[in-house]
Amino acid sequence: MNKKEKILAGLGQWLRLNLLLLVCMIAVRPLFFLEVYFRVGLEPRQFFTVLSGALFDFLLVARIFTYGLIPFLLFYLFLGNSKVFRSPFSVFRFLIVLYAIIVALLAEYYCNMGAPLDHVVLVYTFQELKTTVFSSTSITLSQVLWFLLLVGVPVLLMLLIGKRRTENGERKVERKTFSVFRFPFSVLLLFSAFLPYNSMIREERLYADHQDFCLAVNQPSYAFLKINDYRREEHRNADGDNYPYSAEAVKAFQALHPAFEYDTPGYPLYRKANDSDVLGPYLERTSDGLPPNLVFIIVEGLGQRLTGVYKPALSFTPFIDSLAATGLYWPNCFSTSERTFGVLPAVFASAPHGRYGFTKNKPLPRHHSLLKDLDRNGYASSFYYGGDASFDNYDLFLKTNHVEDLMVPEMMVEDSAYYKLLTENNRWGLDDAQLFEQAFHHKRQTLTTHRPQVDVFLTLSTHEPFVVDDLEQYEQQVLSMLDHTPGITDKERDNVMKNLNVYACFLYLDQSLKSLMNDYASCPDYANTIFVITGDHRMAPVPFGLQLHYYNVPLIVYSPLVKQPKTMRAVVSHLDITPSFNAYLSANYDYTIDNHCHWLGTSFDTVSDFRNTRKLAFMRNNRDVLEYMSGDYTIDRRNNIIRLDPSFIGRVVDDRQLFEQCKAELDDFQMVSHFVVQHDVLMP
Repeated sequence: MNKKEKILAGLGQWLRLNLLLLVCMIAVRPLFFLEVYFRVGLEPRQFFTVLSGALFDFLLVARIFTYGLIPFLLFYLFLGNSKVFRSPFSVFRFLIVLYAIIVALLAEYYCNMGAPLDHVVLVYTFQELKTTVFSSTSITLSQVLWFLLLVGVPVLLMLLIGKRRTENGERKVERKTFSVFRFPFSVLLLFSAFLPYNSMIREERLYADHQDFCLAVNQPSYAFLKINDYRREEHRNADGDNYPYSAEAVKAFQALHPAFEYDTPGYPLYRKANDSDVLGPYLERTSDGLPPNLVFIIVEGLGQRLTGVYKPALSFTPFIDSLAATGLYWPNCFSTSERTFGVLPAVFASAPHGRYGFTKNKPLPRHHSLLKDLDRNGYASSFYYGGDASFDNYDLFLKTNHVEDLMVPEMMVEDSAYYKLLTENNRWGLDDAQLFEQAFHHKRQTLTTHRPQVDVFLTLSTHEPFVVDDLEQYEQQVLSMLDHTPGITDKERDNVMKNLNVYACFLYLDQSLKSLMNDYASCPDYANTIFVITGDHRMAPVPFGLQLHYYNVPLIVYSPLVKQPKTMRAVVSHLDITPSFNAYLSANYDYTIDNHCHWLGTSFDTVSDFRNTRKLAFMRNNRDVLEYMSGDYTIDRRNNIIRLDPSFIGRVVDDRQLFEQCKAELDDFQMVSHFVVQHDVLMP
């Protein structure tokens, strides 16, 4: 064989291997769709969305083909007759198998999280990742079968298509292959050379909808690119600041909040504590004249529209609904983070996230909080949580804010009943009913005679992997509700059936919470108690609408002291809880607060009709801050500007000037948020 023939043979071999890789990539797409469809819920039309993403596979293979061509030919020309060269063929096939395994694992991640894997793995510690993996995932037979299918189909194709022939026959086939595919080969080169594949992923091109993009994109290359970009950015800014101080940005940020009086140079958020008492007119005075007891119940994943439709016929939290109907209720409340890491600083300190989330900073920036004010005014405080309180530094935040009593399972006691409950069945910790029972047993032994007191509950049972005791019993209740509730749409029914354990856990939580409230009702000071119920974020697995829906949570203020129930559809956020309660307590009781504060939020908006006077930035689980809400508009991660309506579905507006204005507001907020946390200048 002369050199020209050998080059053609090498080209044909390289092309055949890459075509094999492309076929395997495309073959797993229908399986990926079916797994997500049956386990989470998708619309049938989205099959074509997933299949159309083969373009991403094609472009990725084109890049591999182009950039690997010269090294492969060099090996082929100089080592093609040696036994050593047989190893690259085996290595390439091994890499195809490895690719199939990675895709299967990423499909499992997608089903659990509702989004592709990205640089979120770099923002948690190894111990936190270990806790998340072992607590959020329960291995079932169906998961194993899907994994075997996603790995087995590419392996089978590789065995059928990539079977080696005799040396002469193989080279003949390779020359013929190259001759037949000469034109596609040239097209591959052109695609690889001129199409910005990385930019298409970074900017989410080709798809107008974020969920469609996430379904279509090549999952391994998306994860690799996001992780690599994050590592490079962190390395580039290791000795610097992503958002260096800008006096102009501080001035612009403060100008967006004309009601706040900022009067301390060098402390961009430090302002006069002039928030109005908006709760007082809705609440009776306590019978003994002391400030009321406060109970904060933060429910894991409790969002609006849990079943993934705009107007659900079903509710799996009927007891919580009854509290909303007889209390003060804000359906349009927003968390400021996509996951639980942000809820405690937002609710109790109205604090910014900084770069990685407020509690990721050690030591924590000096800050004030509702909890510190309650402690200073004689409140006894307790925190009840069924898991590991060191996760995301919950315990550090609470202890820093003078919470006296943290009731959590004793992780280090090997024979502890708590420990056994925590580790069995891949659970995060105690089921909610067990947590509430343990909490009240603890309360009866310690704080029954103390007035006033503040209790904080953080629940767990409505978290992945959605497993509780007697799960089947609650699943049967869900099925019964499906059969006896009129007006259920096919989409809602389909979502419920595919996520039966999810809604069973919410029904379990609701009934457990009812028992907890009955326990409180039996206490002698129940009539002087205010309950605040909200979600830390919306439950993740069931997709719905805009990204904003992942932050839309209910806020309920329930109490025997409520004069008259009211539903207020104005937008509020977790950031408004601390300033609202501080203003209420200081205006109505012997309760002292400072003259200044660093609250991002302000008093609740109590208007009945929908409106938004807030400016809110939202941090995703991977610590990106891409969504921003300002008045009637929001910008999303795809650089769209959307006009909001009461449904929060909204419509895209073609107004570049308005987008640039909102983006500038977000950039100014980010500078202030990073600066005050990084340099510890929240307060003097």
